[in-house]
Amino acid sequence: MELQEQLQTLGLNEKEAKVYLASLELGQSSVQDIARKSHIKRSTVYEIINNLIEQNLITIIPKGKKRYFLAAEPIKLTELIDQKQKVLAKMMPELEALSKISPTKPKIRFYEGKEGIKSIYADTIKEGKEIFGFVAVTEGLQSKIGNYLTNYVKQRSEKKIMAKAIASDSPMAREFQKRDQQEYRQTKLISEDDYPFSIEINIYGNKVAFISYKENELMGVIIESMEIAKTMKSIHKFFWDKLN
Repeated sequence: MELQEQLQTLGLNEKEAKVYLASLELGQSSVQDIARKSHIKRSTVYEIINNLIEQNLITIIPKGKKRYFLAAEPIKLTELIDQKQKVLAKMMPELEALSKISPTKPKIRFYEGKEGIKSIYADTIKEGKEIFGFVAVTEGLQSKIGNYLTNYVKQRSEKKIMAKAIASDSPMAREFQKRDQQEYRQTKLISEDDYPFSIEINIYGNKVAFISYKENELMGVIIESMEIAKTMKSIHKFFWDKLN
């Protein structure tokens, strides 16, 4: 991950990250120099600098009639994080109270990219309940999230979390099925022509996770709802009982 992207994870937007890095590299410099270095219009840079000044990440250095700007030392970023953590801590009791107003309301969480998909799988381990899945066993699946799936299956097996998977019948799915015993899983196959699964669905505890591995939509959703999970488990059982 590049420095700019890392700064964005700390709360800066894309242009703020570019301007801060440009100023940091240039040292004491003018708006024109920062605009040139960051490849952002000068008029926009003025506004961004003001935002960074408010966050104590850039300081003004007046020299005669001119103003120069200097990026704060990187250690200031830790102060920015501390400040946000204090704000969050202050907000937390009220946020928790709002969350508990309607305990029956389903909770929906969206996840994007490889790290998001990993978070969904990690949640099934954290929950520790039997997993009922509709699985898309496709070529290249492993490459999309590195070796994580291998490690995930190992963790799940070690924790004795049983997975009951229904997969579209294919040569790859049959190989997948052969590893059932060692991977603490039961797999049943269903006609690929009738049920060409393109996403993965995992039902566990009171949660249902939907995962798409499509190149243009590598993402997932976790819905936490007793009623939705109950219905999805019934659908899974309907198919499971009819398959060999």
